[in-house]
Amino acid sequence: AMLVLYVLARHPSHGYNYSAALLEEAAQWHDVLTTSIDEGRVTTKKVVGGPGFWGLEAEIGMSRKTYFWFDFALRLFPTVPYIAKGDDDMFLRVPQYLVDLRTLPRHRTYWGVFIVHRPGDRFRFMNGLCATLARDVAEKFVSYKPLQRLVRLPYSKEREPGFLSLNMDHEDAMVGRALYEVRYEDVVFFSEKRCRFHDVHEGFGVRNVTESSVVVHHLWESEYELLMQRFGNDTSPSPKRFRCSKGRYIFDC
Repeated sequence: AMLVLYVLARHPSHGYNYSAALLEEAAQWHDVLTTSIDEGRVTTKKVVGGPGFWGLEAEIGMSRKTYFWFDFALRLFPTVPYIAKGDDDMFLRVPQYLVDLRTLPRHRTYWGVFIVHRPGDRFRFMNGLCATLARDVAEKFVSYKPLQRLVRLPYSKEREPGFLSLNMDHEDAMVGRALYEVRYEDVVFFSEKRCRFHDVHEGFGVRNVTESSVVVHHLWESEYELLMQRFGNDTSPSPKRFRCSKGRYIFDC
């Protein structure tokens, strides 16, 4: 089984208050988690569903929210073997995702689109469009003391150097950096090709949607219904195989 929750912070567009529409939706569906932190202000022209950078304040806010999601999930769900984080503009084929997840170890697993942060850097991470951590990996991530301290500080211009020192300008890189700093060398990377986890329209790995697609990122809002119509009846998929290559496991297309 898979429980989907939407993790939100207080947004400046509503005066850092939760809107009436959000409160109504939360009461109806019981799938919204609200944090006690403020979202950062967007300072670029990036739009929902498009590539790019929201600006430092907003990106640092998303990194704080990502940390608190994993920390909260570990406490609220003490027996779950995996915790995932995904972007709000992606479509996930849940049956295929779950059948593949069941083939992975319950410990040490870090699954997603594999990235080396920058040439010469020694830490690696999974792209934030959809990253899945085994419970022990999530525990190691949130255990990093310097990060624990930083995420509890609200954004200010003066604090930017501290946030940047732990890659909090990109929430996915922050996860990999923390795992690197705690020296969790037992982590096992399960990597996806762009045939299965990919962007559409814009981004770094733009592909057309195919029968191999599992995570589709940078969607237009109108396309969710189309993808449900296309994949909604695919409820009994077969798991994909993976193979070991260069120190990590890679799923086939």
